[in-house]
Amino acid sequence: MNPVEIIRNKRNGKILTNKEIDYFVAGFTSGDIPDYQVSAFAMAVYFQGFNSDELYQFTKEMIETGDIVTPSEDMRNYVDKHSTGGVGDKITLIVSPIVAACGLKIPKMSGKGLSFSGGTIDKLESIPGFKVNINRNDFLKQINEIGIGIIGQSDNLAKADKQLYAIRDVTATVESIPLIASSIVSKKIASGSKNIVFDVKVGVGAFMKDIKTGIELANTLVELVKDFGGNSIAIVTNMNAPLGNYVGNSLEIIEVIECLKGNLPKDIEELVYELAGELLIIGGKATDLLQARIMVKEKIDNLEALNKFSDLIKYQSGDSKIINDYNLLPQAKHNIVIKSDNDGYISFINAEQIGMLSLSIGAGRIKKTDEIDYSAGIYLPLKIGDKIKKGDVIGKIFYSKENLKLDNIINIFKSAFEFSINPVDEPTMVLSVIS
Repeated sequence: MNPVEIIRNKRNGKILTNKEIDYFVAGFTSGDIPDYQVSAFAMAVYFQGFNSDELYQFTKEMIETGDIVTPSEDMRNYVDKHSTGGVGDKITLIVSPIVAACGLKIPKMSGKGLSFSGGTIDKLESIPGFKVNINRNDFLKQINEIGIGIIGQSDNLAKADKQLYAIRDVTATVESIPLIASSIVSKKIASGSKNIVFDVKVGVGAFMKDIKTGIELANTLVELVKDFGGNSIAIVTNMNAPLGNYVGNSLEIIEVIECLKGNLPKDIEELVYELAGELLIIGGKATDLLQARIMVKEKIDNLEALNKFSDLIKYQSGDSKIINDYNLLPQAKHNIVIKSDNDGYISFINAEQIGMLSLSIGAGRIKKTDEIDYSAGIYLPLKIGDKIKKGDVIGKIFYSKENLKLDNIINIFKSAFEFSINPVDEPTMVLSVIS
């Protein structure tokens, strides 16, 4: 086998054989194929894609480069949810306790923030004492006892993916649909997940910018899981504006708790009922969305979902007293209140711009080695369609970093908003359902 010939074949649009794919994945995992050739291969795939057979074989080889959890009979009630990431996306932390309270088991491996997209693990690490690294036996014991656990991604699952992703991140090939799909599904299948609901986000605050590309990715994910004998649904959702009212780690934990107490902003409510409902159906607890939504409402209203979130915190060594005392979470030293210069209706809030602003005040990482300020974040009290008057509060910035250029921050925040003199409809959050 010759790596150059494999790269050339893919560059020229030829279909790779199973042996060629096996050789190439094994080669870059072992280090025998250097990064510059892997980069060339990734770019060839970016432009030429994979057909379904190539994608299956490539994903299969990615899975086999690390540990594999074989699903057993007692895992039939296990479900998983995966989001492609967005600004203010704390949906996993709301949905997971709800479905666990309904009797399903939801073992979650989640990631840290990537660029302007916040990470579930970063949010959880803002809770004092919370541990995201648990050994496998303790994790499985926790799942059996309370039905929920959320940990950081294991380096031992689909090892090739970590190496390939690091290269994609610096070679402008992150957006390749086959490489995204193989990355996601290889880790899901390797971890034993067979019933999966995907939240594929599209818009300015997502990695998929348009609905056509989002639907293509959603279809690819569902078909690939099916090829591995699994069952999945992909919900394509709106990520043009930030989700909820808060962006930033400890602030989003507060919003999660408030949602589980029944105080859900409309955009979050629509997504929670849709995603939790599909998880209950795919996990066999409900026969349709109407029944599922009744169950979701019941578990929020009777606080069973909130209690399940409290159990999650306790089991992973966090301070569950934060449920009733938000002052126990990291607190920012300073805040800025920002007021509107306009009258009218909010017509647009640029999610990516808000996400990048949150990075600049310390709420995320610009470089992987950066330390996060868990107290930093942004409050957005208004949504698209809301009526506003000049002088109304449109935001608040929480920060602890010194020497920030505050005038610049305020200007960036204000420029993320667009206004209309005419009424504006609230955006629809669920754009498409692929099953």
